[in-house]
Amino acid sequence: MASRETLKPIDVLRHELKALRYILDNYHSGKLERTDLPPRDDFMSAQGREIFDAIVAAPSRAAAEEKIGELELDEVDIDSFLRLSGAHYYTYPALVRERAAAIRAGTLKVQDA
Repeated sequence: MASRETLKPIDVLRHELKALRYILDNYHSGKLERTDLPPRDDFMSAQGREIFDAIVAAPSRAAAEEKIGELELDEVDIDSFLRLSGAHYYTYPALVRERAAAIRAGTLKVQDA
C-alpha cells in the first residue's frame, strides 16, 4: 500500500457494506465464527458499526435483517443492501481489517468529509 494513500469516506463505506453483506450471509449459518469477523472498531463508518451491531446481536439472520431494515442511515440504501447477495464479497472482511490497521498506522488516510 502506498504511503499516505487517501480514500474518500464513500469508498470506505462501500467496502464496509460489502464486508457486512458477506457477514450477514454467512454469520448466522455458522460459516463464519465470531472470531472470523473484523473487530467492530475496524469499521470506520458509523453506519458500518450500526449494521455490524445489528448482525452480531441478532439471534438469527432473519432477526438481523429485520433490525437492519429498521435502521435509518445516511448514505446507505437499506433496501438495496438487504436485497443483494454477499457471495462474492468474501475478501472484504479482511480488507476492513487491513484498512483499519493502515489508518491507525497513518499509512492510509480518509479524506475529511
